[in-house]
Amino acid sequence: MTGIHYSVDTTLTLQSLSHPDVVYSPSLFTTHQLRPGTFSASQQRPMQPDWISGILIFCFMLFAWTQVFYYNRIRQVLKAPFSKRFINQLTRDGNLFKERISVSMGTIYLLTFSLLLYEFNAEFLKITLSMVSGVTLYLAIVVFNLALLFVKVSVVQLLGIVFKTKETTYNYLLNLLIFALLSGPVMLAALVLIIYLKWPLLLHICVIAFIFMFLFRFLRSFLIGITLSKFSYLFLFVYLCSLEILPLLVIMKILLNQA
Repeated sequence: MTGIHYSVDTTLTLQSLSHPDVVYSPSLFTTHQLRPGTFSASQQRPMQPDWISGILIFCFMLFAWTQVFYYNRIRQVLKAPFSKRFINQLTRDGNLFKERISVSMGTIYLLTFSLLLYEFNAEFLKITLSMVSGVTLYLAIVVFNLALLFVKVSVVQLLGIVFKTKETTYNYLLNLLIFALLSGPVMLAALVLIIYLKWPLLLHICVIAFIFMFLFRFLRSFLIGITLSKFSYLFLFVYLCSLEILPLLVIMKILLNQA
């Protein structure tokens, strides 16, 4: 029996019931280094209604049609504000007031300018009228702009008859038409970015660009008026301010009172 090796019986040995401490080794997969900050719910921007997309698509189709059939005429209109020679060429090739390009591009200008005012009111002024909102408010802006344009042209033509300045009146109205035809496509491209990118800074840039274009048009009108030697520069300046600036000031005053 002495030659038999035996081991100690451990069945009666008291053993610890607690599990040993687990030692974790560094993992290859680590968490991100971002730290939680202040959580705040952002206001969801409402989707643009379908009628706005319809107006933009219609304007693009109208501009594409004009670009295909009146490409050379559009190029003449683009060059006209920068030289009297191009204006003379534009006049020699036909009466721009009676051409289809004026109807199509003028429609683009009216629709896009009204939509720009609509977006400016929705973003900044936030003027609300009872029973008038959405597409109804937009149509009201279109009718207002159309009526204002009709009154302005009628007054200019009446003053041209009274002061016997038919040629200068025609050149002044032609200058207004040229800048309207140029402003339409520019505002159309800007409105796509303003409406679908939802960046208010673009709306500010578009308004500032429109102001600069308005000042340039005012300067061109003044240069047309100084060809009349029978009127003083002061009279001409007051005349242009009454036609161009005074209506804008009255409209701004009305809008600020409603805001």
